[in-house]
Amino acid sequence: MATSLDYSFRRLVNILGPERVSRSPMERLMASHDFASLPKIAHLQWKMVPDFVVVPKTSEEVSRLVEFSYEAGLPLVPRGGGTGLVGGGVPNRGGILVDMRRMDAIRAVDPDRRTMTVQAGRTWKDAADAAAARGLFLPVVPLGGPASTIAGWYATGGVGYGSYKYGSARDVVLDLEVVLPSGEVVHTADGTVALGPTYANLTPAFFGSEGTIGLITEATLQLRPKPEELRPLAYSFKDLWSAREVPASLAASDFEPYQVSLLDPVHLAFLRAVRPETPEPQGVAMVVLEGPKDEVVASEKELDGFIAGLGGKKLAEGVARAQWEGRFDLYAARRITGGLVVTEGVVPVGRFPDALRMAGQVMRRLRMQVAVNSFLLDRNAVGMVPYFLMREGKLAGPTHLAFVKKFGDVAFALGGHPQGLGLFNGFNFPRMHKGAAGMYGAVKGVFDPHATVNPGKTVEVWTRYAVPVFSTVPPEVMGLGLEVAALVRRIAPRDEHVSVGGEP
Repeated sequence: MATSLDYSFRRLVNILGPERVSRSPMERLMASHDFASLPKIAHLQWKMVPDFVVVPKTSEEVSRLVEFSYEAGLPLVPRGGGTGLVGGGVPNRGGILVDMRRMDAIRAVDPDRRTMTVQAGRTWKDAADAAAARGLFLPVVPLGGPASTIAGWYATGGVGYGSYKYGSARDVVLDLEVVLPSGEVVHTADGTVALGPTYANLTPAFFGSEGTIGLITEATLQLRPKPEELRPLAYSFKDLWSAREVPASLAASDFEPYQVSLLDPVHLAFLRAVRPETPEPQGVAMVVLEGPKDEVVASEKELDGFIAGLGGKKLAEGVARAQWEGRFDLYAARRITGGLVVTEGVVPVGRFPDALRMAGQVMRRLRMQVAVNSFLLDRNAVGMVPYFLMREGKLAGPTHLAFVKKFGDVAFALGGHPQGLGLFNGFNFPRMHKGAAGMYGAVKGVFDPHATVNPGKTVEVWTRYAVPVFSTVPPEVMGLGLEVAALVRRIAPRDEHVSVGGEP
């Protein structure tokens, strides 16, 4: 095997040059995880450390890498900013990890058609800033905007800031350049002849595909005129439960806010433990208005009365502005324990109170302290983003991951679903897609018949062992392991990272 890897290293150097191919143990280790904290035991199930980390700059280089990976029999895993939560950009059998972040050029900006063509490794915040500098507006940006890349967020089914008013990443991407598992470079649409989804194209096929049917190398984004006013407003509630009717009430109203978020008091307590200037723990409804200034002013006055009717009290403008300006830095509390896990789920807007109640029951049973931040996706759905701290060195640390399974069960029970599959949540696939699950495997087989590009994820879960019987993990087995963790969690010490007042 060593000889084979030595040969592969030389071939990769011939493709990219020595400065963009690494076998460094440190660089490979850095690429063996995404944002989620994972217990060391996970390395027994998966070979998450890649054999090589490569850094292409062009789609032609990506094409050559794809062709070589098939020739060498090495899995090829695309990776963006590493902000994923479910291991979509993490190897499961080593192989070649393709770091896309050097593919970050803005190819073109067309102010007349209000489009931007940008390489896949550019971050969404950088693209938004570049648009703003030209008097334009990129209306949808991920929660991890400073690190989330164009391709990475699109491929994971991105929803985020601005989605309530302008939709998901799918709604702002007109065309993609994609390197298929065959090495062929294709465009999914003609970005020069039409605006919007008014004609047949293949662009949506790669939305949420998690890098399993091709590597996105470039995207053409639909921009909008820069709004005259973007005004964040904040309203306090006694606790999160007191704000439970805000999402459904706003969704049923005539208001068209840019963004609606609910911040959990536990989240503010976590932040206050590391940032004393954070407001006192309380339930906070953040509503961002966007548009002509006179319309924003009028809407603000109406909204103040509307939220007051739901029990909310308006916070000072400076508090709202500070929360909005810090919107990309949600997880500073990781410093408290060194480990932090985020999970995501979508529930119908009318079932949001039930979701809060049931998630609270799970927290109490598992003796965990969890912050449940949420945001309106559209008039029908709420995105819930719970997170918890985890001391990775503690023996009971891995048992916290039981919450991910149990929260997913809550979402399913209410007619929703967890968000993301990747490597770690693949056991949810049959429940999410039911009778259509086999069709997804067939699509993967058509695009990637040799299982070269990000294989063993989403539609199935590979282990590190490429031998019969042990090569895949049945969904039931992964789920069972987390059920066992939940049983252990019930007798583990209760989490007490912060008090209600925010003290450690």
